[in-house]
Amino acid sequence: MSSIEVLKFGSSVLRSSRDLGVAVDEIYRHWRAGARVLAVVSAFEGVTDRLMREAAQVFADENSSATAAYVATGEQQTAALLTGLLSGHGLPARLVDPREIGLLAQGSNLDSQPRSLDTASVAGLWSEHPILVLPGFYGIDAAGRISLFGRGGSDLSAVFLATQMQANCRLLKNVSGVFDSDPARDPSARRYATISWRTARDVAGPLIQPKALAYAEACAQVCTVGQPNESFATQVGAANDSWSDSIAPAAKPLRVALLGCGVVGRGVYDAVKRYPDRFEVGHVIVREPGKHTDIAEVTSDSRLALEESIDIVVICFGGVTDARALIEQALAAGKFVVTANKAAVAALGASLAVHARGPARRLWYSASVGGALPALETLVNLRTRVREIRGIVNGTCGVVLDAWAAGHTREQAIAIAQAGGFAEADPERDLSGRDSADKLALMIETAFGQWRDPQSIATRGIDTLGDQAAGYKLIARARHLEDGIHASVAPELPATQSFLGGARGPENRLEIELQCGSVIRLRGQGAGRAPTAISVLGDLHEIARSRF
Repeated sequence: MSSIEVLKFGSSVLRSSRDLGVAVDEIYRHWRAGARVLAVVSAFEGVTDRLMREAAQVFADENSSATAAYVATGEQQTAALLTGLLSGHGLPARLVDPREIGLLAQGSNLDSQPRSLDTASVAGLWSEHPILVLPGFYGIDAAGRISLFGRGGSDLSAVFLATQMQANCRLLKNVSGVFDSDPARDPSARRYATISWRTARDVAGPLIQPKALAYAEACAQVCTVGQPNESFATQVGAANDSWSDSIAPAAKPLRVALLGCGVVGRGVYDAVKRYPDRFEVGHVIVREPGKHTDIAEVTSDSRLALEESIDIVVICFGGVTDARALIEQALAAGKFVVTANKAAVAALGASLAVHARGPARRLWYSASVGGALPALETLVNLRTRVREIRGIVNGTCGVVLDAWAAGHTREQAIAIAQAGGFAEADPERDLSGRDSADKLALMIETAFGQWRDPQSIATRGIDTLGDQAAGYKLIARARHLEDGIHASVAPELPATQSFLGGARGPENRLEIELQCGSVIRLRGQGAGRAPTAISVLGDLHEIARSRF
């Protein structure tokens, strides 16, 4: 069974809608590691205070239920915006109302305690959407009215939910853990690696709502406190106190050279800019700098990617020959390499594992298979042998097939995919199935530890279909049999009600059948700027966490 992560994002992290991208990255971090996620969010900074003032001006003192309902709209707004942004990045997220999951409260409407949770309802929602987003700070009383959990109540929501779901609980704040004094005012402040309940009661008050801390201690619910997307955190509820060897990243930001600034590359550039303390863009290397005058770091000199000061080379352009040469040169120079170019990575052949495995790993290519869908990460983390991989791993073909089936001509369907940013100017590798074969080769290497030349995979694309395209999906398959691995890519007609048959548009879907007979099912958007960029950024964060 996958792990469960309850992630609480407070207003110190989500100060405004501009900060939602940080939460998306943190949620993606845990989902791609194989967890089911329940994100609990607070209102944006200052919103609760404003709503309280407005309610006080309108409602009588005895109308606490109306006040609670009005104030809760702050959390509802944040949760709705975060869910929309997650979906826009191709992640299978769903907004949840406390009523749906039986999150019941007892006490006054303005200062209540959580009482019970319908855990079966939560599990049922997770079966379709592995990422759930819940407005924190409130539950529902016996009369069906909103009841707030008091100031800082989203902490209590998260701790209670984690306890009920037997989950890990992470309280995401704007500091990297619990300190013995305020690190913003005291340069000598020390960060706890672990902290006991007793010490936490004395020093964690400004960070963790006292009611939440008391509940966690009463239920022995260990939680961690730290910043999003960092490896640093303090474990609250340990047997003994201990100090961290490091308080904050002491190293300079990792310098990044970005090659290519098209659909994906521009998305990566904008995402990296969210983390100036972690990454510094050294060069953005493109063929025509005049088209990117808004980027200060733009240049056409690819040799700059191999400068000694560059730590990470990110390759976001297509083609095989030039991209493969740059990958090999960067690896030889000791750089980290991150890319979404599956054809170039597949061209490395049997030498791939040398660079992509072990503690000295230098090559990262999660985005090359499935976009936001964590195909390779899931295969890497499996503890059971794989019998078969089967899935839809090309979002371009999904968009084209849907438009084609809706009555457009093949040429019109391709133009629709191109206009939506789901297809390249020359989509031949997508339509012919060669793109899917490259991805299947990478999955075979990851799942079975054997290299399979993509050219040896029997491949037939959707460009071989006639006028009747309705219901077809381009499906990649690899099955481990006694005589070897049987692999193919071809259009198929899966049952409409089946998991693969239910894919729509750019969505990728993957079924991993294990030798024990169980099947792991994954879905996520496989094409477009945001889904691919978030996967590239996920690799960048993994590199940064390994360094800091």
